[in-house]
Amino acid sequence: MILFLFLSIASIDSILHQPELRPAQVGVCIFDLETDRFMYAYNSQKLFTPASNMKIITTGASLYFLGPDYHFKTRLALQGTIRENKLAGNVVIIGGGDPTFSLDNLEQFVAAIKERKIGEITGDIVLVDDYFTDVALVENSFIYERLPRGWAWHYLDARYAPEISALSMNKNTINVKMEATSFGDFARVFIEPKTDYVKLVSTMRTKSGDDSIIIYRQPDANIIYVDGGIGVGRKKNIEVAVKDPTMFVGQYFKERLQDVDVKFQGRVLKKKDIISSVHDITLSEFVIDSVLSEPLINILKETDVESVNLYAEIFLKTLGARYYNEGSFYAGLLMMKRFLRMCGTDTSQISLWDGSGMSTRNLVSPYDLILVLRYMYHSKLFQDFYALLPAPGEGTLEYRFKKFRDTFRAKTGTLDAVSCLSGYLSVNNSNYCFSMMFNNFVCPRKRIEEIQEDILRELVEYLGR
Repeated sequence: MILFLFLSIASIDSILHQPELRPAQVGVCIFDLETDRFMYAYNSQKLFTPASNMKIITTGASLYFLGPDYHFKTRLALQGTIRENKLAGNVVIIGGGDPTFSLDNLEQFVAAIKERKIGEITGDIVLVDDYFTDVALVENSFIYERLPRGWAWHYLDARYAPEISALSMNKNTINVKMEATSFGDFARVFIEPKTDYVKLVSTMRTKSGDDSIIIYRQPDANIIYVDGGIGVGRKKNIEVAVKDPTMFVGQYFKERLQDVDVKFQGRVLKKKDIISSVHDITLSEFVIDSVLSEPLINILKETDVESVNLYAEIFLKTLGARYYNEGSFYAGLLMMKRFLRMCGTDTSQISLWDGSGMSTRNLVSPYDLILVLRYMYHSKLFQDFYALLPAPGEGTLEYRFKKFRDTFRAKTGTLDAVSCLSGYLSVNNSNYCFSMMFNNFVCPRKRIEEIQEDILRELVEYLGR
């Protein structure tokens, strides 16, 4: 049973009443995991936009329901017959939701075709990405499923906001590389990997002084514009999200086959776009190669430490696919709410829209996050879960909390006018968890981060006494 015994820690009260916080919404909750009681609460049950603190819930649910040893699988299959080095049929790539599928993994599939001495393909490249839903029916409305609702439109060409697909590659981004030339000349700008799937239009020049780079992708097409200037002697890499990641995989695979002298004149198609569905054949009889991801625990670690939004959304859809046979955001969120109810949360009093926290429609309280941290602390998965959170000097905490090394792990959460921090703290061999949520502030975010650090320093000093 949880004890609701709240103490007033005067030094923390003083911090929370500073002038910078007057127009802001602030919630703080501190919980003693040894005595199972709340120590401190300030607006702890008010609702806040959590930003990437949502990943605490998503990675906790994924670890619990999928298990640390879960693997994603991507398969390569042939449809037809091979005679005289010619495949009379299709090549099929079957996505299983792997968010870590890489350019090197695709090269493995290219090598698998060459190993069978296939020099010509007469059919098509068929892409199977239906493990996740593209369009879902929710409350009598059809919902576009490549992106969650509540994501800001100006994020959607950024590397941290790519479209979600069951067939992904290279984190669904393309790398735009920029190199200065001579002063006043056009800069050297190119993309990696090299592909005709993305068109690059650059008018960037080499300039003196600091960079003034302008880069964006056309919203409904894979055309990337680069303008502005790059300083003399400088280089810059910027990753840009691609439109329709599934077709990115297929088109690049086609180009790589042609690069190694495999003749191919067919089409690159999604399974849903062809009449004779590959769903009607027994794919296992035709599979010639597959790629297994690393264990889930390793991918979860990168998700929390580097705050990878693509991974979090794919975990969400995978939960829906595994438990409801529907890889939709809606089905995944049902599993998230099931997990939160196990933790003790009243899910009728929160609002969930995605797995990463990028949606501004998400609403949870510090109290809810404490319940998740507490539940995982008492579970057999705690050591795995604790190790997922970044330590000081690591990932999103690279430049923060240096004095808390080895006794402190926490997840950050950042959006416009949002800064949250939730995690675990150990003082004198006693363990605590905390959640601090700051919304709607107008002061610099750096100042909010300083306030968060001040609160934890005061808490450590208080507990040390």
